[in-house]
Amino acid sequence: MDLGLKGKVVIVTGGGAGIGAAMCQTFAEEGANVVIADFRPIEDTVSYADKLAQKYQVETLAVKVDVSRPDDVKRLFAETVKKFRTVDILMNNAGKMGLNRIEDITIEELQKFERVNIEGLFLMSQAMVKLHREQKREKSWIVNTISKSAFSTNSGGNSPYIATKGAAAAFTRGLATEVGREGIYVNGIIPGYVVTETTKNIPNAKERSEAMTKIIPVGREAEPKEIADVAVFLCSEKACQVMGVLMDITGGTML
Repeated sequence: MDLGLKGKVVIVTGGGAGIGAAMCQTFAEEGANVVIADFRPIEDTVSYADKLAQKYQVETLAVKVDVSRPDDVKRLFAETVKKFRTVDILMNNAGKMGLNRIEDITIEELQKFERVNIEGLFLMSQAMVKLHREQKREKSWIVNTISKSAFSTNSGGNSPYIATKGAAAAFTRGLATEVGREGIYVNGIIPGYVVTETTKNIPNAKERSEAMTKIIPVGREAEPKEIADVAVFLCSEKACQVMGVLMDITGGTML
């Protein structure tokens, strides 16, 4: 694709692995400069950032960040602006997952989901909107990674994840309504079943994959890059009439 993103500055949270890493790769392919924000060991993030920089001849920055901590979010934007002067695109991809049955969940564990999936999303978006206004930017883009679990689920034991991703979906539409007229494009993506290193290593991964394939209309699980391609498209001028959309990228699963 040639989406006109060469030279743009992108922050991808949760960019060190899975869908986030695929987003970073796709942006780099398009010639964008990528800031990989992740809570993983910084050595891993730096290594991935260096690989993208060398392969695609773009500039990268690796930052260890807990998006639920205001000081971390402030530091992330400060380091990005210091290096690149601005931020064009924010991909709010970081999220907490996990199985927690209702009878077992503690308030402390529930709050962990809330802090990352809701508060982190809010803090990152708040910082992006503030920068847009301070720099009097004409356009900026925010894309939030939601989940099909926010709308439709065939499994139990993940109600904290479902609840917080449902809140993220509502927040996306609300923020688009609030800031869209300022030139800030806010949209969300809804991945379905995606093959990542995490899903490959869960118990009964093969059996789970076979079961999922049976309920996906396109007949297979997605690769992270396939999700990333759609997300990156939403940040281009080719998507100039897309605002406040929650893009279904589930292969028809939500049908």
